[in-house]
Amino acid sequence: MVEQFKRHTAYKVWIGGIHKNPIVRDENGSSKISIGSLQVARVNLIGGVIDAFKSENYGSLLVDDGSGTIRLKVWGEDLGLFEDKQVGDLVLVVGRVGEFNEERYVRPEIVRKISTDWALLRRLELVQKFGAPKKEEKVEVSVKDQPQKEVEPSLAAREAILNTIEKLEEVDEAKLVEACAMPREKVMVALNDLLKEGEVFSPKKGLYRLV
Repeated sequence: MVEQFKRHTAYKVWIGGIHKNPIVRDENGSSKISIGSLQVARVNLIGGVIDAFKSENYGSLLVDDGSGTIRLKVWGEDLGLFEDKQVGDLVLVVGRVGEFNEERYVRPEIVRKISTDWALLRRLELVQKFGAPKKEEKVEVSVKDQPQKEVEPSLAAREAILNTIEKLEEVDEAKLVEACAMPREKVMVALNDLLKEGEVFSPKKGLYRLV
């Protein structure tokens, strides 16, 4: 029987805090960002969409909350999260933080359009908790975005891996290869990408969980 795994809290933070603070590993080997007293793996953000990119199997939205910008990245079936979102929209985002090629990003689970009132309320919450962001310290990522070459060949595998781990909570390599129904080499390429991106971690050798 698989031990029940408690999903990490989605913390309300400034985007700038995601970029400026160090990544640490807990006792299970899971990567998190240390923001004040918080160990952050999942976030709850509100910001405006300032850029959008979409291809057949990959999409991104660049979101700005005044303290910084961060890219939201989705693949495959998750493209539906961006279906009615466009530049100028205010959105609430809940998702996991990852890092790839030295860029921190968010893989969203929820992307919902909201009103200006919600955005103002969130800003007041964050100012009270962390202080107001300083314009000169704003952290911005490049507007230009393209799908990573490492992702495209293993797209089906990575989606199968994420879905399998989410369903079973903790999975070994054999189960992942079986779920992907493709050569082990391709599965391991996708799995290594997810480990590098911070989507998945290994609490002990040969076992994998979602961050």
